[in-house]
Amino acid sequence: MANTQLLRIVFAAIGSFVLFAALIFMPFAPLPIAAIGLSFGMGQAIITAVLAAVMTAIILSPPLAIFFAITFLAPTVLLVRQALLSRQDAEGRFIFYPLQQLILLTLGMTGIVAVLLFFISGGAEGLPQSFANAIQQAPEVREALVQVYGISSQEEMLWIANAMLVSAFASWPLLLLGNMQLAQALLVRTKRNLRPQENYDRLQLPIWLVAPLAVFMGGAALLSGWPASLSAALAAMIMAAYFLLGLAIIHAISRHWNGRGFLLAVLYFLIFVMAWVIIPVSLMGLLDTRFDFRKLNRRPDKPSDAEGDEE
Repeated sequence: MANTQLLRIVFAAIGSFVLFAALIFMPFAPLPIAAIGLSFGMGQAIITAVLAAVMTAIILSPPLAIFFAITFLAPTVLLVRQALLSRQDAEGRFIFYPLQQLILLTLGMTGIVAVLLFFISGGAEGLPQSFANAIQQAPEVREALVQVYGISSQEEMLWIANAMLVSAFASWPLLLLGNMQLAQALLVRTKRNLRPQENYDRLQLPIWLVAPLAVFMGGAALLSGWPASLSAALAAMIMAAYFLLGLAIIHAISRHWNGRGFLLAVLYFLIFVMAWVIIPVSLMGLLDTRFDFRKLNRRPDKPSDAEGDEE
């Protein structure tokens, strides 16, 4: 292994650990792992992830290292492995693992973790109630919720616990895939990418994904207790995938707009400061299976000369 590559792996592991330790930047902790993997390969990504986990265990604590490995390190390494899978067609061209399958793989990982946590970690009370009790027993968190949201009763605390759990499971696939995409974009600019740049204009999700979404939304509406919370978390997780599709559609249909860069910047700013903007974007992705919004990007053919102009 070249010294330069080794240094990059060490610096990436340190960067990943620092991002994880600095809570405000924790969502970007997988970025260095993804960048190393997508530029050098899966083996280097594994080494970087192991170094980051070891540093977390030594400097912070072993339980936090396990949490780091489960939530960010292991899923990122798996996504890197799948992203670099390729085969050659009859003409000798390399065909890489489809982006659609990467999204579905991430949804599958998130769903499995959600089900395991709800069935194993909640105990007799259920995960939302256990989480609400943990919030109640943390004075700093409880006081912050009281000051910001005016939450004081046990019912309100249970509601906020449910909202936090659903948001966490909806955000997790977005964080994993977002860091993979950001790393890929940076590597493409520096010409260090192993996987070619993806064409998001053709991104689609399978039609059958609507069926589990409808089932989980129905479960969230009709069930009660932690099964309703689990159903809501799984439904939100699937809507996160449609949110990504909605963003791809917006990028596609705005390709020929004047001031496109400014409009996209405003959209992303609104997404970060006003969470409800995610809803119409997700609905656009969901409804695309029926209406094909990307037809709006097709320019009409140049009109023929009028009959009066003909000689």
